[in-house]
Amino acid sequence: MVVETAVQAAVMAVLRVRGHHRPMVVPFIGHGTTRQIRIGARVVLGRPEAEAPAVGVPSAPFPTVRSRRAVLRSSLARFLTVEVPKASVLVGAPSGTVKVRTDSDGYLDTVVDEPGLDPGWHEVELTLRDGTSASASVLVVDPDARVGLVSDVDDTILETGVSRGLEFLRATLLTEVHERTPLPGAASLYRALVGGPGPQRPVFYLSTSPWNLHGMLLEFIALRRFPLGPLLLTDWGPSKGGLFRIGAQEHKLGVVRRLLAEHPKLGLVLVGDSGQVDPEIYATLAREHPDRILAVYIRRTRLSLPGRVAELDALAAEITAGGVPMLAVDDSMEIAEHAVSLGLLDQAALAEVRAAG
Repeated sequence: MVVETAVQAAVMAVLRVRGHHRPMVVPFIGHGTTRQIRIGARVVLGRPEAEAPAVGVPSAPFPTVRSRRAVLRSSLARFLTVEVPKASVLVGAPSGTVKVRTDSDGYLDTVVDEPGLDPGWHEVELTLRDGTSASASVLVVDPDARVGLVSDVDDTILETGVSRGLEFLRATLLTEVHERTPLPGAASLYRALVGGPGPQRPVFYLSTSPWNLHGMLLEFIALRRFPLGPLLLTDWGPSKGGLFRIGAQEHKLGVVRRLLAEHPKLGLVLVGDSGQVDPEIYATLAREHPDRILAVYIRRTRLSLPGRVAELDALAAEITAGGVPMLAVDDSMEIAEHAVSLGLLDQAALAEVRAAG
């Protein structure tokens, strides 16, 4: 960490002296309740002509084809960022402006009290000392919502091969966003799940993917027509434990536990895959909160070993016997049919999921 900080400071000094870069805000999608919202962003050195990515549907559904070298250069640029530590940021919340500072890695993660916010989407302006600003979208969950969806990303909504190193690198570094492959029927399934009866159901995308990929994942979600929701990612970088500053179990368990505490009336449907430790993480949450976890769905990855398949089936049987339906599946249709049987999905949605799968 000391070496990383020193290198970062040196790079910042060189770029600022050259005058080619200046601090800019990269906002993340925030979320919260009608009383409190959580705002996230990162302040990095960027070129003056650069703009923070906008939240929404991309203007060109089929972008211009680029060479593999151009794609690789663009992909690497997401990771070769220089964060601005201790940057002063004005958060223009609905009830007034709050001044906060980024942490030592350039990240902003702050909670703002906002009594009386209406459910739905809001915009919060984030402004730096020199006047540079960006708008962060914030989802305020309806307090009357009874169902929410928490979904993993890699190998759950899109093919990445995260458990297969070289395949993951190829997909992440050499593949355009519009060429990334969604899991068949997943977008239709998610739209149906969040569009169920009652107040608007929220969706949260939970992943150990780094914050550097926030913009790319947001573009994928929009292009493939997944419902929009906060992306709850993590920070990559060297630590005593390895590549991640925080492990998958600690990150995912912590986020879901926080969501359950923030939304005490909300039951959660958890969707993940068998490639890593999603089954064990979700099983822990089901044991802890059998009254709040409505169902657990685990997609079997293509290269699941026989031992892992048997292990997953045994875990699913244990959790189901404990009162929380847990199902290992091969496709979106299996999830949809099971969700219908639980009353989480309307029968009419099956046709759309079937057509997309």
